[in-house]
Amino acid sequence: MFAGLKNWTVAAAGALVGGAAVILLVWAFVLPAARQEGREAERAAINEATLNAVKNRVKDDAKREQMDAYDLCVDYFRHRGRVPECDGLRSLREEQP
Repeated sequence: MFAGLKNWTVAAAGALVGGAAVILLVWAFVLPAARQEGREAERAAINEATLNAVKNRVKDDAKREQMDAYDLCVDYFRHRGRVPECDGLRSLREEQP
């Protein structure tokens, strides 16, 4: 196949130029598109996480709106070990109709 090739240096130089052209085209067009696609996927994941956080927050807010002052105090101080401080609010709950 290469026996008829008289000037192999020109053929090698042409192959190098062609390879460089392909590499430049990939570098110029394919890689930026892939990077942009990756950025869009990352943004979509962040937006989805934010939306899920907002949905959970709305559920928590709806739950807390139905709680009275004593239950809110217990919910807030439960992990801090200060639940006895909420006992003063228990009488408010019993006084309300």
